[in-house]
Amino acid sequence: MDIDFDKPVTVKLSSPDVLPELPNKEHSIKHLAVGWHFAAAVFRGIGLMVWKTDVPSQPHVFNLPADQRQPTNKTRDCKARKITRPEVDDETPSSQTEIIGLMVGDGYLIYLTKSGTVHRVNLSDDTFTNDNPPSSFQLTLFTTTPQLSYLSGSFHHFGLFNTAGDVLVGTHESQASTPPGIFPGLQRRGVIGLSWGDWHGLALCEDGTILSWGRELRSNGCLGMGYKDLEDARGMGLTVERMDVRSEEPRRIERFCGGKEDKFAFCVSAAGWHSAALVADFKVQEPRGRRW
Repeated sequence: MDIDFDKPVTVKLSSPDVLPELPNKEHSIKHLAVGWHFAAAVFRGIGLMVWKTDVPSQPHVFNLPADQRQPTNKTRDCKARKITRPEVDDETPSSQTEIIGLMVGDGYLIYLTKSGTVHRVNLSDDTFTNDNPPSSFQLTLFTTTPQLSYLSGSFHHFGLFNTAGDVLVGTHESQASTPPGIFPGLQRRGVIGLSWGDWHGLALCEDGTILSWGRELRSNGCLGMGYKDLEDARGMGLTVERMDVRSEEPRRIERFCGGKEDKFAFCVSAAGWHSAALVADFKVQEPRGRRW
């Protein structure tokens, strides 16, 4: 979005489903997620709401000299709708239906409840013009023992895992009876974090290693494999197709972290065609000679 981040924008939500303007002190935000055209949040005392994030087109402020930039509106009004959950049994304790994970993709959102159930809501412009608020449905085959406890996703992909190290992967095409994707290279590897770009994913493991898989756009390095050229990539067993490189199964990134040279990754992040990691380097540095 063309927003001057030197001037923060406050979003105020109005909704036919909820009378007070949001957010406010009484109904603070517990969870927040932003996607391509929609955003969603869980408000205390109200529940899950979704709104559009579209902004009017304008010249990109960062391409203009400071004295030519147009002032950014400090407040943006958005129409929001509340998400109903008719599939939740009324007799289920409310604590078990509490939302503990939330992601917004391209035309859909996924949320995870405290009881480990996974739900999807389809989003479109009709969400805000239809008299009936949108309803969700459960992804019934996305279930594990112990129950799922973590959700992360972006654009067309999302993933979940539990405390035993089981990892389930879904896409924008996942429906009520769609089975989850199971990558053998992710199972029982001690995964403690997932992050997603447009077409690739990263997994952080408890031993400080990072696994990556998916597709790189024109060899831009988002998979972190460190090959020199496309022939080198083929020699590593990677798939090369029209200048794109693919790793069909999760592979350990060897060159900069994860048990190599006393380096330990403790955070990963991916977006678009990019990847990033915070890595602690425990290698003892040789003392430098003192200058007199």
